[in-house]
Amino acid sequence: MTQHPSSAKPDYYVAPFSPDGELIGIGGRMISELSTKWLGFCNQLIASKGAVFQCKIPLPTLQHITVQVTSGSGTALVSFLVNDHPASSAVALTGQRATAEAEVLRMFVESMRRVPTVQELARTTKPFDCLLAITERPLYGVVLWANQSISESDQQLVQELENHLAAALLAVGDQPRPSASEQ
Repeated sequence: MTQHPSSAKPDYYVAPFSPDGELIGIGGRMISELSTKWLGFCNQLIASKGAVFQCKIPLPTLQHITVQVTSGSGTALVSFLVNDHPASSAVALTGQRATAEAEVLRMFVESMRRVPTVQELARTTKPFDCLLAITERPLYGVVLWANQSISESDQQLVQELENHLAAALLAVGDQPRPSASEQ
């Protein structure tokens, strides 16, 4: 992740976690680091599909990747699958509604703690606990499942899609999100 000089405030933060529930780090992201094409694609996907959806990426070479989004009240839960194998699970928090965020974050952490892989790998009794204490906003907390059934190239594709979808969900930068009626 890119570190930025203190004079340039990141547009949003990413907090990746390993499958054992340990924080890998927190990094700031700038909208200028992203592809305007893929950011536009993600904005259009969200605008056309609505607040809750599950779909294969609607491009011929990416149809083996499925994205699931449940969003509302300035929060979102996101999952990516590759050929029906879990690649990542994430929570997006805009910082707009603290009460809604606290509830969604608690539910996300509890659900991650119930995943058998997490239970097998966790080195603490409360994996993902530090996610509850991160105050940076907007924030995209993501669990990278490191699934052996997913090729390295597909894992990289998911990571790129994840970066752009995070920016679109967190509505960062000066990019207006088109409404569904504008499609």
